[in-house]
Amino acid sequence: MRSLSRCSGLSLLLASALTTTLALAQPAAADDSLYRALGGQQGIRQVVDTFLPLVLADGRIKDNFADFDLDQLNLRLQEQFCELSGGPCRYTGKYRDRTMDGAGTVRDMSSVHQDLKISDAMFNALAEDLLIALQQQGVAQGAAFRLVAKLAPMQRDIVTARAASATPDMGKLLATGGVIQVEGAGGGGIVPWALISGYGTRDSWGANAHYTYLSTQDYQLASYGVAVGIADRLEISLADQQFKGSLAPLDKLDIRQQIVGVKVKLAGDVVYDQDSAMPQLAAGILYKRHQRLDGLAALGVSKLPQLGARDDHGYDYYLAATRLMLEHSLLLNATLRATRANQMGLLGFGGDQGNRMRLMPEFSVAYLPDRKLAIGAEYRRKPHNLGIDHEKAYYDVFVAWFPGKNLSLTAAYAVLGDITTFNPKRQRGAYLSAQVGF
Repeated sequence: MRSLSRCSGLSLLLASALTTTLALAQPAAADDSLYRALGGQQGIRQVVDTFLPLVLADGRIKDNFADFDLDQLNLRLQEQFCELSGGPCRYTGKYRDRTMDGAGTVRDMSSVHQDLKISDAMFNALAEDLLIALQQQGVAQGAAFRLVAKLAPMQRDIVTARAASATPDMGKLLATGGVIQVEGAGGGGIVPWALISGYGTRDSWGANAHYTYLSTQDYQLASYGVAVGIADRLEISLADQQFKGSLAPLDKLDIRQQIVGVKVKLAGDVVYDQDSAMPQLAAGILYKRHQRLDGLAALGVSKLPQLGARDDHGYDYYLAATRLMLEHSLLLNATLRATRANQMGLLGFGGDQGNRMRLMPEFSVAYLPDRKLAIGAEYRRKPHNLGIDHEKAYYDVFVAWFPGKNLSLTAAYAVLGDITTFNPKRQRGAYLSAQVGF
């Protein structure tokens, strides 16, 4: 009886272990949340039925589909979107029989698309048309971005051609050129990002012009300039800043500064690397030089060194990392700047409190509730080099609207901290910026 009891106990133990092992061995259930958010097979069918007419009416890409069997293309797209979203489908479009030319059966996206000569601009046009189709079918923006995020890494296999000429193609996705920040570089309002200004792809170039106005209780800052993006790799910018006072004893203050910037994309791609944790990285230089200092004669000041600054010109060096997480409708940016600029250089460079380069962190975060809208916040730390200027960090909250690639508008509430001991109060106010481009 004792032996039988032992056997029974051993059997129960083995059965329990076997059950646990089998349970652990079962494959994890597929995440079909995106499939359900798209409306299942019926919803996907409606999206594709809306998507294809948009593609065939899009002058940027319609010629590429002139010889396609549209019924078959419709079915293949339904399969692809269904499979990618976690639905019960198998995408068969990438399996093409090439036995007749001796190559055997091809089972990769690159081989299927190698003869279609698709460029970056064409790939992005398809993505934009898809976002429009998803919106027209009432798919939530978050789900729409999640689907595009799964398609974006396919750019490496699908894009097999370069544009024939380097004319402006406006080919990047809407809003991915960012806006021009107050010093002329592409980015947010007060922080440069790793994005390259303009909507030109790697086959092209683009340019933007901007005007920005910031008003606080005691000061106004106006900035205007241009930025050119070349091959989505190099950015060259030129900006002029005019800083004025409105409250005595600085009500006559008038400072002018010119800024020349260069930014180079180093690695990563903010759109196509959705399957990687790698951000887009860029390095930049801003050269700043004073053009004029007026309105301080009553205080006996006619030159920046009389305020304690060491120089009237200087350089900022920065490294920016930007990550666009489409699945979460989120953009994150971190910038590290080496600088000795006082109030962005408006009060000169270096001073009685220090003259060495200091590393200053800067951060931005933006939520994308819509493909034409970004809502976010920024933070920028600054050195404190002047005894007469208890310099504090900048920060803002902003809304950027992109009605089209030729225009963007940004509104923000900005806090600039103290600006000189002559008017010792925290400066805060409205920030408005308009940008036009091609």
